[in-house]
Amino acid sequence: MKFDVFLEGKNIDLVCITKKIVDRTDWYNWFNKKNLTKFTKQGYFPNTKLNQKKYFLDNILSKKRVQVGVVNKKRNTLIGMMSLYNINYFDRTCDISSIFNKDSKNMNSLTFFREAQTLLINHAFNKLNLRRISAASNDKKLLKINKILFGFTYEGTLKERDFIDGKYEDRHILGLLKSNWKKFLKK
Repeated sequence: MKFDVFLEGKNIDLVCITKKIVDRTDWYNWFNKKNLTKFTKQGYFPNTKLNQKKYFLDNILSKKRVQVGVVNKKRNTLIGMMSLYNINYFDRTCDISSIFNKDSKNMNSLTFFREAQTLLINHAFNKLNLRRISAASNDKKLLKINKILFGFTYEGTLKERDFIDGKYEDRHILGLLKSNWKKFLKK
């Protein structure tokens, strides 16, 4: 499949989500896999191709968020989705999220995740002129990865915020300022 590249990387490209991607890939099914959605707000209800078409029309085409696919350049395969959402141009802030198909044989998850998120953060700060990105995680490993790989700082914990696997879990909040990102990149 030919993808429309939005941001070009070395090992991956961030691509535009088009009707062709919605129709010809099974990325909607990632949201039905418990191992991929454990720490997301997905996987509570069945996800179908029809749901994704509606999501595509309601969100992506309406420009409510920056939603991109992550493509492994070597294999020309869709391996993930990333987004900047809750974009506030007045305060110049947004949230960032991602999901990768860790079950795919086309994955080198940490390498691809690092490159993809770096491209998207650079886009948020340098093209959209945002000044702050927030992220959240229930998983302490993911929290640590975002701190080490991207310079996010821990900002607090929302106690028992999310219902996961039959119990309430804490949600850890992270933030990244544009000024700190520039310093982080110089290291």
